[in-house]
Amino acid sequence: MTKRGSNLEKNPLEAAMNSSMSNACEISSKVQIALNSQSSTDPLIAAEATYLNPINKTLQIAGIGYTASFDSRGGATQTLEEFEKGTPAEVKVWWRMLTDVYPEGTPQYKTLWGHGNTYFYGHSRTENLKRMNALVTNIDSDPSLAALETEVQNYINSYQDLINTQTGDKTDLKTDTGSFKTSVDDSSTALFIVYCGLVRIFKGDMTQVLAFFPMELIYLASKMREYRKLIPKASRRKICSRTWKTGDKIKLVNNLSITLYIGLAANKDADVATWYALAGGVTIEVTPSQLGNTSLKAVIVQNNDIAEQGDITLTIFEA
Repeated sequence: MTKRGSNLEKNPLEAAMNSSMSNACEISSKVQIALNSQSSTDPLIAAEATYLNPINKTLQIAGIGYTASFDSRGGATQTLEEFEKGTPAEVKVWWRMLTDVYPEGTPQYKTLWGHGNTYFYGHSRTENLKRMNALVTNIDSDPSLAALETEVQNYINSYQDLINTQTGDKTDLKTDTGSFKTSVDDSSTALFIVYCGLVRIFKGDMTQVLAFFPMELIYLASKMREYRKLIPKASRRKICSRTWKTGDKIKLVNNLSITLYIGLAANKDADVATWYALAGGVTIEVTPSQLGNTSLKAVIVQNNDIAEQGDITLTIFEA
């Protein structure tokens, strides 16, 4: 290892740990393994290994949970409350499917949609389901609305399943980013404490101290930031915000099969002038300028598919 690691006083370790869950887990694991390898010959190092071990285990479990929260059911497993937050966007999809067949103002439209979008949500769960089931019943056997009928019925089934299986406020698994961040923050602090302990043990000999840390990974990770986000069907989301620098690079990974569109905007609600199409399953590296005007900070991802959820990972490599 090189003495470049003495720059830990500038805390690239903290930046590296916060760059991504996978980086945090790998860094912590490598330090734990290094400590364990020397524990039998030095009781002071053994004490550092014993201190780090439970914190590292908690982080590794959180890492597994983080990945599972996206992979399980395509990342859609969630609390009932989170599911209900997506109802307005889902109802907009139904409205689009209806108006593609029966434009606003037609008798069929008035019969099926006479009370407007909010008729299907904003009430008790029982009332919401009653109104949704009424839509399915009123569609009856209209073949031109078969796709809409299926879409609504599938949503009703998922909604009812969450209500039926909910225990307390949670389902078995959710994307709990708050607890994941806590695990990373706790591990980052613990690793810095171990670093300080090793400085004392080796009386400031940084070559020996840094041998316990994967310094190349730490320096690389300290210059990157990874974001992963689920993009509900027929919706857009802000994935991050950044003041762009010359030389910045971006890696885009479309984790599912549908095409997603990425662009830059002034904020999460502002217009996007141009969209970069990212086909399903594709991994590609681009420059910020390929996504739009780099004076704009917000990175927006849009999913135009009315049937499938999207899942994207974006990694920024700082200049």
